[in-house]
Amino acid sequence: MGYKSPYPPSGESSRGEAWIIARTRDIRDSGRPFCIDEIMANANITQGNEWQNSSTFATNRSVSTSGSQSKDPSVIDYINYIFLPTTVSIGVAGNLITIVIMKSRFFSLKPSSYLLICLALSDIVLLLTQPFNKAFFIKIVGQDVRALHDVTCKIYFIIRRSSKMTSSWFVVGLCIERFIAVWFPLKAKLVVSKRALLIGILAVYLIIFGFTGAWSYASKVVSGKCQPDAYDRNNAAARERFGAMLRAGSSLYSIIPMVILLTFTPLIIFKLVHHNQKRLFMTGSNSNKVKDDGRVTAMLIGVVIAYIIFVLPITVLHNAAYELQISAFASNNEAFNLYKEISQLLEQLNYSLNFFLYVMTSYRFRSILWEFITCGHHRLQKSSLRTTNKSKSSSSTRKSNP
Repeated sequence: MGYKSPYPPSGESSRGEAWIIARTRDIRDSGRPFCIDEIMANANITQGNEWQNSSTFATNRSVSTSGSQSKDPSVIDYINYIFLPTTVSIGVAGNLITIVIMKSRFFSLKPSSYLLICLALSDIVLLLTQPFNKAFFIKIVGQDVRALHDVTCKIYFIIRRSSKMTSSWFVVGLCIERFIAVWFPLKAKLVVSKRALLIGILAVYLIIFGFTGAWSYASKVVSGKCQPDAYDRNNAAARERFGAMLRAGSSLYSIIPMVILLTFTPLIIFKLVHHNQKRLFMTGSNSNKVKDDGRVTAMLIGVVIAYIIFVLPITVLHNAAYELQISAFASNNEAFNLYKEISQLLEQLNYSLNFFLYVMTSYRFRSILWEFITCGHHRLQKSSLRTTNKSKSSSSTRKSNP
C-alpha cells in the first residue's frame, strides 16, 4: 500500500508547503522514522529565512531609493536663490553704468578712467560666471554645463580666474595712481599717462592669462562635474606641483595686492591729511582741489577695505582645501561647505559694490549719473532758459536804443 501525503500537490501549494511535501517524501524513501515535528520545524526556519531575506531586500531598496533622492534645500540654498540673482543683476547693471560714466567728457580726460573701465569689465565677467560655480544652480539646471568636455572646463576656469586676478591688479593700479598723484603732484601727469596705463593694462592681461592657462592643467571633468583641482592627491609630485600653482595663484589674486594696498593706502591718507593741515594754516580754508582729492581718495579707501574683507575668505578656502587634501568644490564636509558658501557670498559682494562706493564718495560721479538717468533733461532746460534770458535781454536793449 503506497504512502499518501496529507498535503496538497506542489502545484497547488505555497513554496513552504511544497518544501514540506518534498522533505516528507525524502524521509519516507530513506526508511528513517517519520517525524512531523522535525519537518514543520525545518519548514518554519526556511520560511523565516525567506521572509527575512525578502524584508531585508525591501528595506535596502527603500534606503537606496531615499538616498538617491535629492536632499531638501538648506537655508544657504534659499539665501542663494535670492542673493545670487540680486547681486548678479545689480552688479552687472552697476558696472555697465560705470563704464558709460567713465566714457563721459569729464572722466575720459583722466587716465584712471581706463583702470576703472577695465575693473568694471573684470567684475562683469566674474559675476556672469558665478552662477555656473554654484551647486544649487547645477541642481536646478540638471547638469554641470561646464562639464561638457575637459576643454570647456579649462576655458571656464581660465576666464574665471583671470577676471578675479585682473580685478585685483586694477585696484592696485588705482592705488598706485593715487599715490603718485598725492605724493608727486608735479610729476603725476608725466608718469601716469594714458600710454603708460595702457601698457600696464596689456602687461597685466598677458601675464595673468598666461598663468591661468598653465594652471588649467588641473581643471578636468570628474564624475560629471567640472573641478579646478582634479589631481592625484596620493602622488607626492602631483600634489607638490598643484600646491606650487595654488600658492602662486593666491599670491597673484590676493596676497601681493593686499600687501601693496595696505602699504600705499596709509601713505596716501597721511599725505592728504598733511596737505590739508598745511593749507588750512596758510589760507584758513580748504581749496576745491583738496576736496576733490579727498573724495577720490575716500573712494579708493572704500574699494580697498571692501576688497580685503570680501576677498580674503575665498583665498583661505582654497588653501585650506589643499592642506586638508580635499576638493574645494566636491567635499562632503558640511562645515567646509558652509564656509565655502559664505566665502562665495562675500566674493559676490566684492564685485557688486564698487558702483555704490563710487556713488557715495564722488560728487562728479553722482552728477553725471543723474544726467544719465534723466537723459540730460535738466541740463537742456537750463540751457534753454539761458538762451531765452539772453534773447530777452538783447531785445530789451534794442528797444532802449532805437
